[in-house]
Amino acid sequence: MRRPIIIQSFHASPWPKFIEVAVESVASWAKTRNYRYILFGDEVMDLLPNEFAVKCSNRLPMMIDLARLLIIRQLFEEGAEQVIWFDADVLIFSPQQFDVDPAPEQVVGREIWVSKTKAGRWKAHKHVHNAALSFQRTSPILDFLIFATERIGKQLKAPASPQLVGPKLFSHIHNLVNLNVWEEAGMLSPGVMSNIINKGGPALDCHLRKQTRPALAANLCYSLVGKKIDDIFVDEDFLLDAANELLKQFYKSGLTPM
Repeated sequence: MRRPIIIQSFHASPWPKFIEVAVESVASWAKTRNYRYILFGDEVMDLLPNEFAVKCSNRLPMMIDLARLLIIRQLFEEGAEQVIWFDADVLIFSPQQFDVDPAPEQVVGREIWVSKTKAGRWKAHKHVHNAALSFQRTSPILDFLIFATERIGKQLKAPASPQLVGPKLFSHIHNLVNLNVWEEAGMLSPGVMSNIINKGGPALDCHLRKQTRPALAANLCYSLVGKKIDDIFVDEDFLLDAANELLKQFYKSGLTPM
């Protein structure tokens, strides 16, 4: 059986230091596992249908959501058996434990999003995300996802959530057909990352109580840079600090459930 192909994409350099650390974590993990690794730049946008590209020209997350599916399909047409996509802000912080070889036909990442309620309590919401995706050539759902993403994008007539054809679409499909979920490939909210930087806290505890297996990689949400979430200002230094602490504290065991 052929080894998986690991792919990522990010715009032309110079890159923020955090992105360098995150991308290197994936590239070095792939090298250690003897997986083929491909890093794409802006050329992935050339795969987008013209009508979709025009309609979504000011919606970069939606353009990337479709581009990742199209590049996966192109690699299958070139002979790949399994393709795994990681967003450039995904950090593999426990690489020795992170294993993708037994992955089924299609796998999506696990989103546990911890945020404050109006009462000031931390609450975890459990969904899935597409920052980490694995498909095998035999997967029946890839073509449907491409169709659905193109269809939704072309029909947009009003402002829409940047996550519309990403986590929202995947979560709706998951709720109906129960997709295979990569519990080890998670997502961390700013509240959780802040607690990790500070060596513990209620948001992190809330997150860990929702986990069913150790998280070994996580999307650290670079799209939030410049925003204030739950009274936490997210900038590149904040994400870099979170990445460094994850690598320091959880390299051997990952984030284990409580």
